[in-house]
Amino acid sequence: SLLQEKMGISESRPAVQPEAATVAPQQPTDEKFKEEVRKTANDFKNLVQLNKVMIFSATYCSYCTVAKTTLTDLGTQFQSYEVNKEGKEGEMMMNVVQAVTGNRMVPAIFICGQIVPGGGSGLKHLATSGQLGEILGQCCEGDATCSQYDKYSLH
Repeated sequence: SLLQEKMGISESRPAVQPEAATVAPQQPTDEKFKEEVRKTANDFKNLVQLNKVMIFSATYCSYCTVAKTTLTDLGTQFQSYEVNKEGKEGEMMMNVVQAVTGNRMVPAIFICGQIVPGGGSGLKHLATSGQLGEILGQCCEGDATCSQYDKYSLH
C-alpha cells in the first residue's frame, strides 16, 4: 500500500512471541471467553473496515490527542474508540489491537485498513511531510477529508 511504501515498511511483527498460557480454564468459562474474543475481533474488524480513518485511543493519552488534532486540522473525519471508557470491552479490544499490531499501545491508527506506523507521532510526521493528505486522498477517492463516508461506531 502507499502507506507502507511511504513509511518504508512491509509488515510489523512482535520481536518475541508471548508464551502460551499453561493453565487451562474450566470449559464453560472457556466457551464464554472464546465468544467474547470472537465478538470483539468482529467489532475491531468492523471499526477498521467501515471507517476510512479509525483511532483506538484513550482519553488520558497525549499522543492520541496529537493524532486527533492532526486529523481535525486537516478537516479529516475519523472515528475513535476510547478504550479506557469501555471497561472490560475496552480491555478485550486492546487484546485484539495487540494481536493485530504486535503492540499494546494507543493510539493505534488505521487509514483504509492499514496501520499507521509510529502512532500519533507517525501520523504527525506524515502530516508535516505532506504525505498524509496524499494517503487520505488515495483512501477517500481524492477527498482528504473523507467526509462523504459514514462513520461507524459500536454504540
